[in-house]
Amino acid sequence: MTFAPDIPRDENGWIILPKDNTWRKDLFFPEAVMKHPAKMNLYMEQAMIEHVAKPGDILLDPFGGTGTLMIGALMDMTIVLLELEDGYHQLEQEARKNLLKEKPNAQVVLLQGDNRFLLPIPCNHLITSPPYAGAMDIRKVREGDEDDEFVEADRQMMEYSKSPRNLSKLNTFLYNQAMERIYKLCYNSVLPGGTLCVNIKDRIEKGRRVYLSKWIERVCVKQGFVLEDWFKWRVPGNQFTSIRRSKGEITIDDEDCIIFRKVN
Repeated sequence: MTFAPDIPRDENGWIILPKDNTWRKDLFFPEAVMKHPAKMNLYMEQAMIEHVAKPGDILLDPFGGTGTLMIGALMDMTIVLLELEDGYHQLEQEARKNLLKEKPNAQVVLLQGDNRFLLPIPCNHLITSPPYAGAMDIRKVREGDEDDEFVEADRQMMEYSKSPRNLSKLNTFLYNQAMERIYKLCYNSVLPGGTLCVNIKDRIEKGRRVYLSKWIERVCVKQGFVLEDWFKWRVPGNQFTSIRRSKGEITIDDEDCIIFRKVN
């Protein structure tokens, strides 16, 4: 089965996805979600769901965030979201309330807490975009006008990253230890024949590209998953990448969608 067969590719074979702001506004998500800078692209989420799942399946995201996986409920699937942060959990609750107005029989379960203590939870497919090591360890809101895009992005990230157990506050060593445990719990959650779908973007450290995607592959295979598919999609540009390019710095213009299967 071809992944996202109706979505165009560029010369590298990378999937080209449109920005999803208009579509998200037309759905059940609260207005506050629109301001958050770290949302899973709706078109990629939909493509992953359509590729691995069918109506009646249980889909789980251990890093529920703004609740993008809830679009699976519109396809008659049961959605389970785990979320540590109170701010995100409240956004998810508001989104579910709005969703139930549109689709009263939608099945969405929201659990708040550390996924290291909530998992394993039986599911057919686990679809997620994990946090990044050190993303919030020394972050602070930069100075500037309230309507400045960068200031607002910092404010949003700080607002929704208050828990001391947030993995993005850990250094790389401790983060990797925690994520290895979580991927093992993911393996124990997925029913035989099911999948783990991970959307991740590599990062730049000290002027060099760090291949987080390859680390995830090693760890998930170690846990027992079998690598099934690996796709890249071109990330729409923003002011952050434009500024880096203007300074001659390396930028990452692709994200990885990696699909693992639990064969037994």
